[in-house]
Amino acid sequence: MSLTLNAIRFPVLGAVMGLTYAAILFRLWEVQIKDGEEHRENISKQSIRSIRDPGVRGRIYSSDGKLLADNRPSYNVVFHLSEMRKPGRQAKTIKHILECAERIANVLKKPQPLTEKIVRHHINTKPGMTLSLFKNLTQKELAIVSELMPPVAGMEIKTEPVRLYPEGKKCAHVIGYVGREDPVKAEDKEDFFYYVPDPVGRNGAENTFDNELRGEPGTSLVRVNNVGYIHEVIESSPARMGADVVLTIDWKAQEIAERLMDGKTGAFIVLDADNGEVLAMLSAPAYNPQDFVPHIFSKKWKELNSNPLRPMINRALSGTYMPGSIIKPLIALALQKNGISPKETVTCDGATTIGNAVIRCWSWRSGGHGTVNMTEAIRSSCNDYFIEKGSQIGLDNIVVVLESAGIGSPSGIQLPEEKGMLPSREVKQKLYKMPWNQYDTGILSIGQGIILLTPIQAASYVAAIANGGKVMKPSILGKIIPQDGKAALRYSPELKSRLKASQESLKIVKEGMYKAVNDPEGSSKLAKNDKIVLYGKTGTAEVGPRSNRYTNTWFIAFGSDKGKTYAICIFIEKGMSGGRTCAPLAAEFFDEYLQKDDSE
Repeated sequence: MSLTLNAIRFPVLGAVMGLTYAAILFRLWEVQIKDGEEHRENISKQSIRSIRDPGVRGRIYSSDGKLLADNRPSYNVVFHLSEMRKPGRQAKTIKHILECAERIANVLKKPQPLTEKIVRHHINTKPGMTLSLFKNLTQKELAIVSELMPPVAGMEIKTEPVRLYPEGKKCAHVIGYVGREDPVKAEDKEDFFYYVPDPVGRNGAENTFDNELRGEPGTSLVRVNNVGYIHEVIESSPARMGADVVLTIDWKAQEIAERLMDGKTGAFIVLDADNGEVLAMLSAPAYNPQDFVPHIFSKKWKELNSNPLRPMINRALSGTYMPGSIIKPLIALALQKNGISPKETVTCDGATTIGNAVIRCWSWRSGGHGTVNMTEAIRSSCNDYFIEKGSQIGLDNIVVVLESAGIGSPSGIQLPEEKGMLPSREVKQKLYKMPWNQYDTGILSIGQGIILLTPIQAASYVAAIANGGKVMKPSILGKIIPQDGKAALRYSPELKSRLKASQESLKIVKEGMYKAVNDPEGSSKLAKNDKIVLYGKTGTAEVGPRSNRYTNTWFIAFGSDKGKTYAICIFIEKGMSGGRTCAPLAAEFFDEYLQKDDSE
């Protein structure tokens, strides 16, 4: 019986073992031969890392070739951790890296920035990336590190482009600045294992034309070992530069405006009146965009934002102010549109009474302007005339012209801006819980009360008066020049709207503005100069409560020279008056700006 069982048991056991070995052999064949290629591909993928380096940003120029935003090389000391790895525990490698960092710091006489925590975190999260030790070496420091003996294995002097603003604060609000991109929001983040983000435009032209200025990123495909250190570069492509942007800014005009506004608070704008090109534009005071490279320190950011003069605000585009008497040319257009003859007169005795309120003309001390018609009222900036006639045609008829001039809507420039405030019954009710009345219309007619506009809006409508009624969209963009040799992309002027005014009405307003500058009794006579005949209008707006009242001052004008028509707007906070504070700056600007043309 026992022999019989053994005789059966051994063959069965042998068969089971044979089947087991056969199954193992089959599985080995399946893994190594049949599916081997797939597994090798998966293993290879696990050991390959894609790395993204930032693109090189394009440059920004003025229309006459002044370099306004560039890239400079930053020389940085970095460590390649794969070349500094020590056998044994990770702590040995960390200790070695810190010792090397201390040695370099000592020869450079700089504080050593690395800590055990920083190094360990880098090894555990980004072992395939270089570890930065020092950035932005001076030429002297670069020479010291380059001659370090014996050399530090794994150390490299790596060059990276850093944004440079060679003109500092000049034109800062137009140029803008860059900051660090949030890689989480980057569209191509998922395409790379290691992602080094681009600098991104945060303000001004840097922000508006960010897509054009950004270069193509550099990419690398590397093979790493089991702990993530790079041991082979499979392929790589260098970063490429983005397109260059040429602005409409005329650097000669910009520099003169910057000098004239030094120490003042306000805005200065010069436009080509025919096509809306911005030849000069600044907001004072300004910030230095270099403070934001590579990032702004919190102390500096707090300093800028706590400054009572608010240097971060672009007053030219985002400051909204009561216009004062620079609104009177538009009121004159509204009067004519509604049947008021330019020959009709008003006798100015120095004040106008509306109900219980008395609104003085600025000439009240001398007994008023006497009898004036429309052009004389513009020349002398007579409040009595415009209050009486404006009240006669009413709010709705005034608003039609103001709206056509662009007040209450964005100008259309390529930068962030405010739209100001177009007067209306609804706005009065919302702000003061009161209905519109005759007094509101009266002070609106002299640019006070419920109306706000930006300096760019004022520059745009005075340009429209000059060019026959076309309100053009202001533009800072001249052209975009790709790096691939393709043709430059040029900006074409765009029409925003047309003034609700006839050519005859515009002619009357121009006559009044001519007299304002060129008559001995004109309110803008200090704008008269030897280089260009100007047609202008001053403005002085009272702001604030009686206990803390001050005046904001304006001057708008246009004039032609050698076939080109210029429109100018100067705004200064807390000035004396538009005639004494702003008008002389326009004369000085054109005297200097057009000097070269006279000598040619």
